[in-house]
Amino acid sequence: MKQALHALIFVLLSTTMSFAQTNCSNIIMPTIDIGPPITICDGESTNPAVVTTSSNLPTMEYLIIDLNQTALDGLGPAIIGIDDDGEFVPADLGIRGAANIAIVPVAYNIQDFRDVVDASFNNMYLGKPCCAFVDAIYPNFCAAMIAKGLTDTNNINGISDIIGILDLILLTSGKDSVEGLVYKIILLENLIKAIPDECLEPMSICYAISPTRQVYNIVETPTVNDVSETAPNQITVDASLISGGTLEYSLSPTGIWQSSPVFNNVPPIGLVYVRQAGTDCVIAFPYQTASLAVELGDFKVAIQGTTNLISWTTFTETNNEGFSIYRADDGVNFEKIAWIEGAINSTETKSYLYRDDAPLFGKNYYALSMEDINGSTTFSDVVVVNREETADRFNVLSVQNPVANDMLQVTFSNNATGNFDYMIYDASGRVAMRGTDTVLEGINNFTVDVSQLNPSVYIFVANKDGFNVSEKFMINY
Repeated sequence: MKQALHALIFVLLSTTMSFAQTNCSNIIMPTIDIGPPITICDGESTNPAVVTTSSNLPTMEYLIIDLNQTALDGLGPAIIGIDDDGEFVPADLGIRGAANIAIVPVAYNIQDFRDVVDASFNNMYLGKPCCAFVDAIYPNFCAAMIAKGLTDTNNINGISDIIGILDLILLTSGKDSVEGLVYKIILLENLIKAIPDECLEPMSICYAISPTRQVYNIVETPTVNDVSETAPNQITVDASLISGGTLEYSLSPTGIWQSSPVFNNVPPIGLVYVRQAGTDCVIAFPYQTASLAVELGDFKVAIQGTTNLISWTTFTETNNEGFSIYRADDGVNFEKIAWIEGAINSTETKSYLYRDDAPLFGKNYYALSMEDINGSTTFSDVVVVNREETADRFNVLSVQNPVANDMLQVTFSNNATGNFDYMIYDASGRVAMRGTDTVLEGINNFTVDVSQLNPSVYIFVANKDGFNVSEKFMINY
């Protein structure tokens, strides 16, 4: 049985696929341009551009298979996840330690599967619901579908729901292989052929599974359990690897790495870095060995238009000269971007703000260093915002500066049609003008008559759906 099944699967995956009905012909097979295995850390995201592919079927998803784990059907490596764009973090799927996984594109028409379910529950033949004929072939199939909440086709929204249906046909559950998944779809096609046409009108299950796959070699990122002060000005790092590899430690990601987890003469607070030896899989972990000169409250970053607004509070400050703000695009290699003076000594809550006017695209990691008048430095935890997630929201692309012909011109990018409120502030912070207007989805050119305003510097502020943007402009007659 298994040898025959392997032969059937080989034929399906090594040709342009065979389908039950003619209206599934001329399907474009999704393929990946296979490159060499890609090495990534288990906490690092894959790159969706590597697995980008296309098909003329309406839905594309990616099967994630563990090349080191045999599926319960015994036909090949196990499917351990499904992703809609090929971008995922292995650790989020429970993959820790050394592993080898692959991405396999699958294209399909989800409406085909919905039509089969809809016909089974809603069509009649010979005075009986069509589910009676389905159950005659696969006993208790319809009852199991009801129990899974899959009778409403609105609940069938992806390949994971389809696999839930296919599991009932073969009366199995658990981790399939790609080959086993194809076999289950074949059984569903055979069910369609066996049920009277009056129940399931001549239907097709249109799908295509790529015969190619991109392989990833996963390297483990260490787990830091604790960093403790084991002697005055000394810290010891407690870290581990599931895979049992060798660890290296450093107080700087670009500094010297050592095999010992013990550091002497360390600053009172900072970050220690741990990696699997000889790899780039690094984790940073904060430590503290002494009472802080600054008792830090909230430390936050918010995206505001084309800028990032960094804010923090202090509850107490003792000999605190000020704050250095550091930024990185990877959470490891930080650069100083600003200095803010502190209160020196304070027992009251103080609030601080800094606006990063030139943030990085994608992830922006920020940290504070608090520097006392004696030269000692302590570090905050790291906070992160992702500007890629907000790239298409309400945003100012440009503001005409200076204003010409009494008309201020502002260009917005916008992800959804709607109203926005705007205000124009003068140099003293007073509202000089306000109003409401509408922006459409996409790029918008907005103009407002500012002839009533005197020559000066102003700030244009707009708000839409709770998202604020602001830009300076000048009127110069």
